[in-house]
Amino acid sequence: MQFLTLFALAGVFASGLAAPAPEPALEKRLGPADEPKALARVTALYNDVKQYTAVINSTAAGLGETPTAAQQAAAGPVFRSAIASVNSLVVATTSDIKSGKLAKRQAPAGPPAGGLPAQLALIIVEIGGALNHIIATLGLTATLSFLGPLVGSLSLLLASLIPVVNNLLAVVAALVDGVLGGLSLALAGLVL
Repeated sequence: MQFLTLFALAGVFASGLAAPAPEPALEKRLGPADEPKALARVTALYNDVKQYTAVINSTAAGLGETPTAAQQAAAGPVFRSAIASVNSLVVATTSDIKSGKLAKRQAPAGPPAGGLPAQLALIIVEIGGALNHIIATLGLTATLSFLGPLVGSLSLLLASLIPVVNNLLAVVAALVDGVLGGLSLALAGLVL
């Protein structure tokens, strides 16, 4: 009889551990109604990203078409720092969106034409243009070392906005298809 009691108590204890934890009642769920706030936050992200891509573009323009090894070595930390800053901005925006802090920062201008998908496409095009300058200066191998975290954070940003815009991935894919096609043509001619 004591064995059955011990067995029953162990079963009750194990089932208590296996039960899913209740979700917090106050958890913020995103939906299509949050699109204007998300658009304002993503527009602010775009404005911030432009500051760092301007640093990348001006640094690359100052090097000329065939930079020396010393110029490449000097430009590398500038590029790496700017991309790390862009990555931090994307991570912070994703965190704000996931936590429902969409009204934290407002965009200075009115909403852009095309809404949230168009704004995301602008961000991707802006970053892509800066990355083209980095690849032309440092080469693809050196660029890949700090590109991984940025790609991961951009994909998390897109995933966080899926509840806000229906078919977001399909719309963004259609908008940036030309950018990716151009990038693949540029990469096809590179030699590692």
